[in-house]
Amino acid sequence: MSSRSRKQRPHRLDPKVHWSRVLGYVQLEIYEEALIELCMIPDDENWGKRKRMMEVEIFQHLEDWKSMVKVAHGLRLEFPEEVDWWIADAYATRRNESVQKAREILLEGLVCHYEDGTIRYNLACYACKLGSMGECMDFLKEAVKRDERFKVLAMEDEDLESVREALRQMGWGDVTV
Repeated sequence: MSSRSRKQRPHRLDPKVHWSRVLGYVQLEIYEEALIELCMIPDDENWGKRKRMMEVEIFQHLEDWKSMVKVAHGLRLEFPEEVDWWIADAYATRRNESVQKAREILLEGLVCHYEDGTIRYNLACYACKLGSMGECMDFLKEAVKRDERFKVLAMEDEDLESVREALRQMGWGDVTV
């Protein structure tokens, strides 16, 4: 039995070597090995954020929502100017805790990222899941003002099934972007 199969950490090498291995394992969808390699990369200013970004991606693939919340939440607090961390934190929180809690995160994020269409689109999804159809439609319209592609997404998104007919009546089913 090899040392790797016993889940021992590999020897510490240059961080670039470990990073290359991480990327390879992720590409091959061998996420547990990627996490082991990530542990070998230092948490310094050159690697720390990059490591956490990759952890978010890996935890999402593994559907490890609790771990994803922890990392994404930390990134959101440290880098509030980056909209992706608001969305990642809400995405994982929805699955780990509740739609309502995820909604609260994105409402707070909307203050910082008022013009962002993706936050508005996700808020529309959350409103629909919570039974607030008027709010859902308002957020969807605002998202589409920022990016027409949200019309196509809305017609396919299972979260928006409850408003699908209303969207068709608005002509959204005929849109190609």
